[in-house]
Amino acid sequence: MIQFLPGNFKLYLLILIATLLVACGDEDNSEPPAELTDFEHSAKISWLWSTQLSESIKQQFLFIQPLLLDNKIITASRDGLISVVSLKDGLIMDEIELDRTLSGGVGGNADIWLVTSSNGELIAINGRTHEVIWIENMPSEVLARPVVRDGAAYVRSVDGQVVSVDVATGKIKWAYRQTKPVLTLRGSSSPIVTRDTVYVGLANGRLVALSPEDGTVLWDVALAVPKGHSEIQRLVDIDGNAELFGRILYIASFQGRIAAIDIQQGQFLWSRDFSTYNGVTLDSKTLYVTDDRSHVWALDRYNGATLWKQDKLQARSVTRPKLVGDDYVVVGDYDGYLHVMSREDGHFIARIAVGGHEEENVGENGILIPPIISGNNILVKARNGLLHAYTIKAHTTH
Repeated sequence: MIQFLPGNFKLYLLILIATLLVACGDEDNSEPPAELTDFEHSAKISWLWSTQLSESIKQQFLFIQPLLLDNKIITASRDGLISVVSLKDGLIMDEIELDRTLSGGVGGNADIWLVTSSNGELIAINGRTHEVIWIENMPSEVLARPVVRDGAAYVRSVDGQVVSVDVATGKIKWAYRQTKPVLTLRGSSSPIVTRDTVYVGLANGRLVALSPEDGTVLWDVALAVPKGHSEIQRLVDIDGNAELFGRILYIASFQGRIAAIDIQQGQFLWSRDFSTYNGVTLDSKTLYVTDDRSHVWALDRYNGATLWKQDKLQARSVTRPKLVGDDYVVVGDYDGYLHVMSREDGHFIARIAVGGHEEENVGENGILIPPIISGNNILVKARNGLLHAYTIKAHTTH
């Protein structure tokens, strides 16, 4: 979504995370999704299990990401239901009902789970007893998944603030804020936290490194600079996932750049023009990213050069790529299809319609959250509240 703040007025414009921003809701301005093309499947996606969670997301475009643990996955729904689901068979192990409307994904670890409400509350749940420990008010609504490290939680709120919270008490330790642009994408990327630094991409296109002790700015660089005359043209929000590899941070913005940054100096190693709101995924040699037209790219992580590009999913609101095993790249789309591509050259390897596919259900199986990878298994949470588990295997030859 886009957030517009003239004075105290908020206008939310819904977008299907496709290729164009529709300023006035005029469907005629939208680029039609690409038709799916046939190909020879060289691997098989097999269904393992499905579990019905809350259906409250059905009419919402929300990005409430689950928390993956060793043998279970913790999911949250807009209506306040927290579900603990077994990875083995999809059985619901426990449910926690919160009398709140939730807005942000599940953060934390095995000991503490954190969710956020649309009223700007940060809610802590004991991961062992499943009881609410504390509830603390944040500066504003939080859409990004909170990050926990060394006894502190780090939260980015929609008003542009980064907040550090003591996980034992819920008390705010410090808050950092930069001026927020008039128009931003409605969403927030989670901070990346190391032992001695908190890295946060902001709505104004800047990347800041903060001290986890007191929020002091260690360095501040511009990943993207607003261009153009209209507020839409000047959108440069850093709204997706970033990846840290050693001392290099890989990050991208909307209508800006994708870059590798030396975190010790706060200096660019390379950058190139790019536009994405999904962020990046990384392996030891390659950077995978979906751009704002739903083209999937593989870039050389050492210099940003293009290795391959898959453009046959154009305007299908494709998620951030995720990696399965050593060979596969997987994405989901608005219509509930899971697409598997080769890591080597991006050609299609397999495809499946999540939960089946009937014409009258178009969009209800839509995949907004990037697939969650557990070993060779792929977990997909659809808009209709179903959580599916699949596995992928190459076809064997005799």
